[in-house]
Amino acid sequence: MSFSFLFPGQGSQYSGMFKDHFEEFPEFNEVIGAGEEFYKEDLRNIIFSDDSRLSDTYYTQPILMLMSYALFEVWSKNNCPIPKVAAGHSLGEVSAFLCAGSLTLEEALQLIKYRATFMIEGKGETKTKMSAVLGLDGEAIKKILRDKKAKFLEAVNMNSPSQTVIAGNADEIESVKNDLNENGAKRIIDLAVSVPSHSSLMEIATTKLKLVLDDLKIDKPTFPIIQNIQAKIPLSIAEICENLAQQISKPVQWVASMNRLKKYGLEMHIELGPNKVLSGLAKQNRVQGEFASLDNIDTFKELLKKYGK
Repeated sequence: MSFSFLFPGQGSQYSGMFKDHFEEFPEFNEVIGAGEEFYKEDLRNIIFSDDSRLSDTYYTQPILMLMSYALFEVWSKNNCPIPKVAAGHSLGEVSAFLCAGSLTLEEALQLIKYRATFMIEGKGETKTKMSAVLGLDGEAIKKILRDKKAKFLEAVNMNSPSQTVIAGNADEIESVKNDLNENGAKRIIDLAVSVPSHSSLMEIATTKLKLVLDDLKIDKPTFPIIQNIQAKIPLSIAEICENLAQQISKPVQWVASMNRLKKYGLEMHIELGPNKVLSGLAKQNRVQGEFASLDNIDTFKELLKKYGK
């Protein structure tokens, strides 16, 4: 079987996620335990108690990465094969490099803690919001934002031909919704995130993160990873680090990334994280093949049985 791994980012989380997995697979408790030891926080309580911190960037990023890694650990310990290629959306890119062995779990937690902290600091006191605009072409959205001449409005995630995420000052996001609707947007959904990721407001965070990455020993990944900002597979460790730093202040080029994925002609795409957000976006980008979300424990068990050794 030829397949890809897809690692989701912020916005895919939900309260109570992976409850069955925690009960079934010891790797989940082991991985979250390592995260709790590092953060000195009860991360399990945040996941399972309807805690609002689940949408707080400082906690969302490590929790999602840990969940992806726990899935991968179960997959690996059942001797299932590695993917032909992988892609991670935003935060998911760090999860991908962790699972590909470029980072140890401790290094990845350190990187994510700095990443989230720098992003929160970059936001400052600005009241911001991110919203997904559905049913309107990305270029049309960019023109509307330019014409608005707002202080801070940007298109930041090019997710599919019919979905683009915008970020901006919360009041200005509200003020542009009528313009978007009048020009054909079918729906506008405010996202459960606390910082304007991939916007110019994060440029200072990028500068700070570069210094952190300089101090980390990043190894060559065991499987190729399409990185967000150029939709290409990096050729060197230096390029990996530069892209990881730049991606928090540059738009996610997911349409281009999915076009790159199509060239592999894969039979299946496996999503390692909560929900089916990336499977849905892949279909919107007309990626061919079957899709499987490991969020569904029955699907996960079937794949482990089928491909494990």
